[in-house]
Amino acid sequence: MKTKNYCLFTNKNKKFDNNIYNILINGGFIRKLCSGIFIILPNGLRIINNIINIIKLEMNNFNCLEIKLPSIIPSILWKKSGRLKSYGDELYKIYDRNNKLFLISPTNEEVITNFFFKEKYLLNNFPYIFYQINDKFRDEIRPRFSLVRCKEFIMKDAYSFHKSLNCLNNIYYKMIDIYKKIFNLLGLNIFYKKAKCGKIGGSYSHEFHVLSNYGENNILINKIIYNKIFYKFKNKNIYLNNLKYLYINKKDSFINKVNFFNFVKTYILKIFFRSKIIFLILLIAYYNKIDLNKVKKLYPLCIKIKILDKKDILNIFNINYIFLGPFGFNFRIIADNFLINYKNFLIGSNLNNYIFKNVNWILHINVSNFVDIKKNYSFFVDKCKYLDLFKEKKSMEIAHVFKLSNYYSNFFNNNNNDIFMGCYGIGVFRIFISLIESYSISGKLILPLSISNFKIGIIPINMYNIKIVYNLSFKIYRFLIKNKIEVLIENRDIYFGNMINDFEYIGIPNIIIISERLLLNNLIEFRDRFNKLNQFININKIFDFLLFKYIKN
Repeated sequence: MKTKNYCLFTNKNKKFDNNIYNILINGGFIRKLCSGIFIILPNGLRIINNIINIIKLEMNNFNCLEIKLPSIIPSILWKKSGRLKSYGDELYKIYDRNNKLFLISPTNEEVITNFFFKEKYLLNNFPYIFYQINDKFRDEIRPRFSLVRCKEFIMKDAYSFHKSLNCLNNIYYKMIDIYKKIFNLLGLNIFYKKAKCGKIGGSYSHEFHVLSNYGENNILINKIIYNKIFYKFKNKNIYLNNLKYLYINKKDSFINKVNFFNFVKTYILKIFFRSKIIFLILLIAYYNKIDLNKVKKLYPLCIKIKILDKKDILNIFNINYIFLGPFGFNFRIIADNFLINYKNFLIGSNLNNYIFKNVNWILHINVSNFVDIKKNYSFFVDKCKYLDLFKEKKSMEIAHVFKLSNYYSNFFNNNNNDIFMGCYGIGVFRIFISLIESYSISGKLILPLSISNFKIGIIPINMYNIKIVYNLSFKIYRFLIKNKIEVLIENRDIYFGNMINDFEYIGIPNIIIISERLLLNNLIEFRDRFNKLNQFININKIFDFLLFKYIKN
């Protein structure tokens, strides 16, 4: 895309009391039509579409079926479930020319359940999971924080149907794992907890939250976990320290010297197949436990998995199990995905009475993959007797999952067979807002590649007066277009400062700068804003560099 053909809608002059609103307006992401209703501009829509694509990919990988449910609903369906009266004034109601009452959908439990029981052949095979990503409507009495609480918003809602409660429970917790993976791919640190079912109904539910200054909830988080583990992407500079030994002489010394919330424990697994046995190293936070069922999914053909216990470690390696580390083995290493943001942590050294401190990924340990291998748990608490251990933070709810059981199916099922349901929602607009907040610095954005509106921007300086700058800039541009990399090239005749500011306001993570001064030395500047890294690439190697960075990876 060329800037002359692409309207940036950036504005540096407007100032609002609400900082997130400043970013959304000045970065050209949204415009307000009226209270609670917004126009999503190209910069915002491209990010939202990237969020939706990540959600769709994970839902499709779980064999969920995408559908599109109507936004206008006959009120008779909500009369059946009793929610026409109970839902309240947030319902938008309209009448057609025949004076029949319709609702503009805030949620679709009645519609999907009514559809399911009309399709008789669906009752022969379970489970089914249908999902959609669609506009929803809510007559908010007090719209707040732009897209956080507005009258029209985008949601992903999914609905599952089951013949038994065991099947529902199985899918319910698998969906929680899928949600955690989605939020991990989006670069969000989430907290989840058991919650009330509210207006949706059902027997059991969990909420997913992110820490946010624009949230409407307050949560209590363990202070040590918050300080040591919670990781803000806008403070992404990691200053690696040198690897050092920490001497531990006995058990009491271990308890006193080791910060368990920063200690990574090493396990060795023996995995049995029909014709072979392999060993696997698993790394997990000290206070977590391994879920072997999750490990088995990584090796579906295995017959048995055994964790080497204390005696095995001592007999085979002559090491006390607590000092076991991942170093010096020719085994595959897998780490729990919760550890991905650990830095300068503690881990066993394979020497009795010593552990390593200031350990970091890549620099000291090459992990094959980060995978969710821990037993389900939550750092999110509502009440605690020891409040001095916790700090209260504001949070925003971005997703909610429900075990509906037979709450809705009883209203629409004429076959007298128990059918159990689950419901799984994600607020796309709220994810968008939380990402903008997480990745903003002084009113500008540095978005990760997975969600950015453009992966790379090209800024040619004075290209209309210097032919070599013009030719090389468009040669790189055409190369990226050919390889399907989303690129924005600056072809307006404006000052360099305005160019770079616009690209930074809309969050482009990587920028190529081409100038006559650099080309005299056969160089091109490549700015990796996300990692705060400037590189000068030889013009003869720029295409190989881009090929490796964007295409081969």
